[in-house]
Amino acid sequence: MNRRTFLISSGAASVGTLLPAPAIGNTAETDFAERFSWNTGKLQFEFSVAEGRLRQHLLLPVGVKSPRESLQWAGVESALLCTGEDSPDSGMRQSAGSPGQRLKFVAKDERRSNRGNNLTLRHSDADLHLDLESHYEAFDGLPVVRRHVEIVNTGAEPVGIEYLSSAMLHALADPVHYDRELRIWLAYNSWMAEGQWHSFRPSELGFVENMRTSWSQASAASVGSWSTEKYLPMAVVENTKLGVAWFWQIEHNGSWYWEVSNLAERGIRASDVYAYLGGPDQLHSQAWKNLAPGKTYSTVPVAIGCVRGGFQEAVQALTSYREQICVRKRPAQHIACPVIFNDYMNCLWGDPTEEKELPLIDAAAEAGCEYFVIDAGWYAERNEDWSSTVGAWQPSKTRWPRGIRFVLDRVRERGMVPGLWLEPEVAGKHSTLAEKPDSWFFLRHGQRVIKNSRLLLDFRNPEVRSYLDGVVQRLVTEYGVGYIKMDYNTDTLEGTSLNADSLGQGLLEHNRAILNWLDGLLDRYPELVIENCGSGGGRRMD
Repeated sequence: MNRRTFLISSGAASVGTLLPAPAIGNTAETDFAERFSWNTGKLQFEFSVAEGRLRQHLLLPVGVKSPRESLQWAGVESALLCTGEDSPDSGMRQSAGSPGQRLKFVAKDERRSNRGNNLTLRHSDADLHLDLESHYEAFDGLPVVRRHVEIVNTGAEPVGIEYLSSAMLHALADPVHYDRELRIWLAYNSWMAEGQWHSFRPSELGFVENMRTSWSQASAASVGSWSTEKYLPMAVVENTKLGVAWFWQIEHNGSWYWEVSNLAERGIRASDVYAYLGGPDQLHSQAWKNLAPGKTYSTVPVAIGCVRGGFQEAVQALTSYREQICVRKRPAQHIACPVIFNDYMNCLWGDPTEEKELPLIDAAAEAGCEYFVIDAGWYAERNEDWSSTVGAWQPSKTRWPRGIRFVLDRVRERGMVPGLWLEPEVAGKHSTLAEKPDSWFFLRHGQRVIKNSRLLLDFRNPEVRSYLDGVVQRLVTEYGVGYIKMDYNTDTLEGTSLNADSLGQGLLEHNRAILNWLDGLLDRYPELVIENCGSGGGRRMD
């Protein structure tokens, strides 16, 4: 017996006769009271307003015409689910949410910056007293827009946020027959195995055609502070029928999530293939947000784009965007790819000493190296484990009988820039830094989190940031260090519960504090070179 015969004989196929006739599209074309578009010069965004609610349609490169059937496929411009509200999705999907699906459109604001066109779309929800702004930042000459959302509680009661999208994409394919049109590209990632791109049909990632609305999705996610531990926070969705490819990059150093699935607003026939793109949320990373009255919450930024062609053209566009927009321009980055010698790999493996380093310094100089880096272990005494003693960042007395500055001076004498290894976000459980109060560290269930023999420093604490400011200042001004190999060998996973609405929100605030701390270092020491060595592939790629 084949599947169709079984469904008919069992009565399962007759369920459709008990339901109202499904709508062919999310909203029929004639239902829209208003349509408008936004042109960035490279991209064309299409929107519509029906019954006061804003809906987003197909995003395409300028000059590519939307297929007529796609005009009836649309979805929410921002997906938002609040605690105590109805979730319209069966299963784990995050396609709309409430009040996301009922938000009322207020206004749009188009402006020009020195880099490109900007668009702000404003929504409100009278029931929960929320104001929401979706921000689109375009860049001249690039088929890319950076998106984020800000939400304000204008009421008198707190509101719980379970998820809020950074960006949504809609009408990516025929909502019923998408498996023959779409190819989803994602990059597996791991330590020493970075950027392993693979192409999948949606069904191969779990988003299986069933001629109706699916309860599954193709998705990828990361939880913790290794944002590239399993996947890169980016993907490409290629529509081979249209000859275009959408792509995105979630710009965050912590938890993130994206999904591709389909939905139907009326009936059960699928009416849209969408992509939800965002940072941490309640379901996937325990990041429930308690939005207090008068407070504002912002999502993590996401870059989205669309190009003619497929995967290669999408990667080229994303690479151009990363080079032109994402890289912070500073004097230290204008050096022309110097030759750097590091004493760890295939040499000392975390056991540096004066007698070992001096001949290496001479050999590196003769080989034409421009930077000489003393890696892990420079702070640990000879009888100590270099991994579990990180945190104090004072040079070992037994390894450097004439002081570490003697060795660093030798590096300079040989015409090279000295560098040191640093892992500032942790404290070894046997370090003197472990004697600091609990407010310095990540806590879960009232206990300090210990990972890989390390405690996790909480950068929301100003004392932590001040302490590490002092460490870097000493390395740069007293030791003359011009290069820091900044490592990170421990994943926080869920986050911290101390002074946080949830574990994931504690992590989000911590991650943002780290970026602010790094910005301060770059401002104070413009000539200092900082290399990200975040556990190989674990966080190196973000």
